[in-house]
Amino acid sequence: MAISSWNAGIIRPVAVPPAGPYQDGAAPGVWTLDQATFWIKQGLWPTAGNVSPTGLIGGGFNGSTGLYYNVIDKILITSPGNATDFGDLTVATHYLAACSSSSRGVFGGGNDGSDNAQISYVSFSTAGNATSFGDLTVARYALAGCSNYVRGLFGGGYPASTNTNVIDYITIPSTGNAIDFGDLTVARRYVAACSSSTRGVWGGGVTGVATNSNVIDYVTIATTGNATDFGDLSVARNAAAGCSSETRGLFGGGSVPANSNVIDYVTIASAGNATDFGDLTQARQSLASCASSTRGVWAGGYSAINTIDYATIASTGNATDFGDLTIARFGNAACSSVAEAVQPTPTSSAMAVFLGGDANASQQSMQYINIASTGNAYMWGQLSAIQTNWAGCGSSTTGVAGGGTIVGGTRTNLIQYFTYATQSGTATFGNLSQTRSNLAALSNDTRGVFAGGSITGNASAVMDYVTIASTGNATSFGSLLSILYRAAGCASTTRGIFGGGNNTSVNINVIQYITIATTGNATDFGDLTVTRQYLAACSSSTRALFAGGESAVTNVIDYVTIASTGNATDFGDLTVARAQLSGASSSTRGVFAGGADSSGQDTNILDYVTIASAGNATDFGDLSGAFTNMAACSNTHGGI
Repeated sequence: MAISSWNAGIIRPVAVPPAGPYQDGAAPGVWTLDQATFWIKQGLWPTAGNVSPTGLIGGGFNGSTGLYYNVIDKILITSPGNATDFGDLTVATHYLAACSSSSRGVFGGGNDGSDNAQISYVSFSTAGNATSFGDLTVARYALAGCSNYVRGLFGGGYPASTNTNVIDYITIPSTGNAIDFGDLTVARRYVAACSSSTRGVWGGGVTGVATNSNVIDYVTIATTGNATDFGDLSVARNAAAGCSSETRGLFGGGSVPANSNVIDYVTIASAGNATDFGDLTQARQSLASCASSTRGVWAGGYSAINTIDYATIASTGNATDFGDLTIARFGNAACSSVAEAVQPTPTSSAMAVFLGGDANASQQSMQYINIASTGNAYMWGQLSAIQTNWAGCGSSTTGVAGGGTIVGGTRTNLIQYFTYATQSGTATFGNLSQTRSNLAALSNDTRGVFAGGSITGNASAVMDYVTIASTGNATSFGSLLSILYRAAGCASTTRGIFGGGNNTSVNINVIQYITIATTGNATDFGDLTVTRQYLAACSSSTRALFAGGESAVTNVIDYVTIASTGNATDFGDLTVARAQLSGASSSTRGVFAGGADSSGQDTNILDYVTIASAGNATDFGDLSGAFTNMAACSNTHGGI
């Protein structure tokens, strides 16, 4: 580079290309504006606020010293170099597991001479010691963890000297004890794990007394249930370590029974056998692994080494030396601030959240979509209590859902709520005036109304309401035209409309309306084009849509103009005929989610329509699993 003249004198700059676009990325030397602009256009100039992906490696054991470690090391995954001290775990232990979100790292289980159930966490942004999170369902070690943005899973392990197939889960933004998720296909210890935003994958391990496994199995993270066979590792082995990008999972190292340097990979969305990727720099087992969105890192290993190496996930090839741990050890665990599957941040402009529902069993998960775009649903958080066959509504800031059934099919009057500004689970709002399921709900930006439902031995005509900004029990609003359940509701800013349903003897096509700001009984509006129950509804400020449902399962969508009265008009068709679906909307677009098709099969379908323009629905994406009977709400529907 030529000598340049600066006001401060003659400087001979030695410019070094930037290490990356992160605020702590190095770009030493003196740069002209043109030179800096070149790197900015490449997306590689260090940018304030763009924090480099952080990897944390916690715990471990050194056979030479006989010491268990509570040390947590830190690395910047994009910048090779030696690890630095971050803080300490709550307990010195080894053969623990880790998972993470973009802001919080979580460590669980392990063995420090006895099996450990402790879960602890740290914040990536603040170096320091870990804080207690809760406990696993079973104290164990030699387990493996994976996660998406919201939910962390811990699978397998060795409790009380017996292999287990247990999978636990936690909601990472909150704290509390783990909850049973389901079972791996094979009980095993010394297993490895990785994940995408939708799938958790476990590979290898030890079955029986000392039999290496090549089994790979997977679960859908947003649901609960047992794992499904995925395929086989290229080599049966235990004590490997897994990491992943959103699309590809890597398993590195392990015992075959000799130490292995093998790295193999899978495409997470496509079940199948693993393929050879390359080799670690050093054959080893009982190591830890984490990743950025592009780079996988492996650290430590048996017998007590301090090696860290890395590979580029999207390519194949041998690993490269990264640096060293602060302490040589094995049986450690790692996680990163670019969690194995970091999800998009929810927008605040137009979101729909789907809560609970049935997916073979009642679900405790919440998932969201950005209505203005298309794509698959992502995890939002976790319900404070499992509910299905319920109804949701809400304001621009708060979502509310109530009634339905809980585990075992018992009806409930519980109302739960969450806030859109905070991506977390629900809390208790209060109680409905009457315990019931299969009810309908609607709202404007101030008041939510719950109507009808199934009560013991009959249906209900009760309507009650809540003031959304204030938690508390519901208050009587009035009565529907008749007892009714399995109807659907939606609203403009002033008027609420309920359509369809069943009065316990026959399905009906009746549409009825209320004025939300007052209280009183419903008034006849007109009729739907098709008599049906288990339908869904959504609205803009002027038009209400009713979709799907059953006498025979239908794909019909029809609409009314909310401010008038009269019979509905044909709008178009769903992409697939189904009932027990859910509806949500922005001010312009309606989305219909899940439901059971004409064969009775639950679906993961999301489709959408432009409310102002009649026509058939278009594919939007997929829910995280196949669901029916979810509650739904949005922050920008027709009542807002």
